Amino acid sequence: MNAPLSSVIAALALCLFTSGGYAQHPPKDAADSKKGLERMSKELGLSADQRSKVEALFEAERKKVEAIFEEEKQKLQRVQEETRAGLEKVLTPEQMKKLEQKMKESAKGQQKR
Repeated sequence: MNAPLSSVIAALALCLFTSGGYAQHPPKDAADSKKGLERMSKELGLSADQRSKVEALFEAERKKVEAIFEEEKQKLQRVQEETRAGLEKVLTPEQMKKLEQKMKESAKGQQKR
């Protein structure tokens, strides 16, 4: 395999794994949200009624954001599957095996961060 092609494959592998990782980052957990709401309530002097309404708004936002994350995750997975299928048509089985190994190594390195 020539150098430019191997560079393209390495870049593609990096993109495949970084996009997958990006899609898997969950929204903030409930404890962080609750602390933020408490701080906001104190700083703004919210009444109990206002706090309840703000909390409901934030909960609705959280659900929408989670739905967006899930939708984007599915889109990224489809793109990755299409790319993999394309690679399997271009690369030999041996090259594909090498690529998969490099991608696994890259993923392990990113998990350590």
